[in-house]
Amino acid sequence: MLQLTGFVLPDVGILTLTAFAGERDPAKVTADYLDKAADYLEKFYSQGIGKSLAAGVVFPNSGFVQSEFDKPQFAHKRRAWADFVLRGHRGLDLEPILAALDKKEYRAMVLRGVENAPRCAFTGQPAYLRVSRDMLPMINGRGVMNFSPMGGAGLPVSDVILLAIHALPLGCVITQGALLAIESDDADLMFEFVKANLEENLRFINLADQNGYEKFPNLSSYKTRLIDVLVSAFRRSEGKLKEDDFRAPSLNAYHFSNNGTSARITIHALPSSTVQFVWEASKDEHAAVWQRIVSRGRTEDKPESEELKQKAPKLTQRNLIYEDLFDLPENARAFLRMYFLRRPLQKFKRDPRGQYNTLTESDLISWKLTALFLKRIMNMEKSRIEQIRVLGDRLAAHIQERDDRRLLKDLYFERQYWRFRAALLRAMYGYTGDEPLVTFDGYTEIFESFEEGQGAERADWNLARDLLLIRIFEQLHTGGYWSVVKETLQSEEEDKVMAPVTD
Repeated sequence: MLQLTGFVLPDVGILTLTAFAGERDPAKVTADYLDKAADYLEKFYSQGIGKSLAAGVVFPNSGFVQSEFDKPQFAHKRRAWADFVLRGHRGLDLEPILAALDKKEYRAMVLRGVENAPRCAFTGQPAYLRVSRDMLPMINGRGVMNFSPMGGAGLPVSDVILLAIHALPLGCVITQGALLAIESDDADLMFEFVKANLEENLRFINLADQNGYEKFPNLSSYKTRLIDVLVSAFRRSEGKLKEDDFRAPSLNAYHFSNNGTSARITIHALPSSTVQFVWEASKDEHAAVWQRIVSRGRTEDKPESEELKQKAPKLTQRNLIYEDLFDLPENARAFLRMYFLRRPLQKFKRDPRGQYNTLTESDLISWKLTALFLKRIMNMEKSRIEQIRVLGDRLAAHIQERDDRRLLKDLYFERQYWRFRAALLRAMYGYTGDEPLVTFDGYTEIFESFEEGQGAERADWNLARDLLLIRIFEQLHTGGYWSVVKETLQSEEEDKVMAPVTD
């Protein structure tokens, strides 16, 4: 009876009905479970936070939110509306329903039994109604023909699709006066998101009954929630997937509101390269340090347990590294510098990133995790990654063997390329290893480019510097030398911060 369509809104609704029935395969959902879902949705949209959600976010002007239907003498109209939009799959006689609703425009919507009627726009099955935005979010109002198919106002849909659309909100993240629907080319992963959202929303509905909420809790950290669910899905599949079997899916998150005066939509994309990175970073040799980095990115205004006691809860549990994943690969350099080199950045009062410190968090600096990031997110050439690693190893050994703190300070603090290069040249003159500290070809691949015969620093030389420091610091930490020089670097850093500005 249920089958995915390839369209995000009906598909989220179909998967919501599937999860509500305790199934994973939409084809296994029976008519009895559709009836139970219809009964639940009728009660949900007729009162409390469900009615508020329908009116302000998803189904404005629908029969569930008509104030006139709140009067006892018109209660039958709301029941008729519920039958009209939620129970079409039962093949009910529409005549008494339409008589109760008593509007010609509703009769004009009916396509069932109409000769040569258009088919459902999503499934190709016989259409039930031609609907508008009070029944299907993000389309035109009733009677508006602009951008409508076949020159007719509204969109033809089947009875089951109409029920799925009304189930849709419970399979979304409900946040900031809008819905967040998740689409993925991996149907199993998409189901995991829908199921997790349904469970959370049912929890909030029960809490609303107990605590008298007027609206759903305002969940501002929806991007964090997406990655949390993604990681949980990976953990459940751990041991079932082999490296060669895994095909990283992509994710699209549609953050939208169907509010009558401020309809809007924002699309957040998480490409497969980022999903692949998160999957690999969360397991095997990367998992321990990645989890520590992730744990230090969390922030909240108030604990959830306190907020849920309020009449209008605001949940602000965010993980900033998870949020910043959505800015990749465009913001990859800043991401790497902040999270892998532990350079501080504070954007708001409780921003934990303002406390990041390269010198005191050297245990979180990992070359292997950084190399994974370079491979998956930045698509850096393998040869360049290897040249940086080798140079970092040789510089770390040189610094430790000769106790060359001046070189370490120069590499760490210098921000001008020509001065940074001079420090490396000095190191080359004093290097006594069996092989050169760095070859000409290796140096140019890391730091310089030769375009039109002119040698100059690469536009991303400072990225190469940061990567070099990550490898050096990791090696010094592993070799036990870091504790010897950390205080020297800290003292120098404090002096630079406290030094007065001069012309």
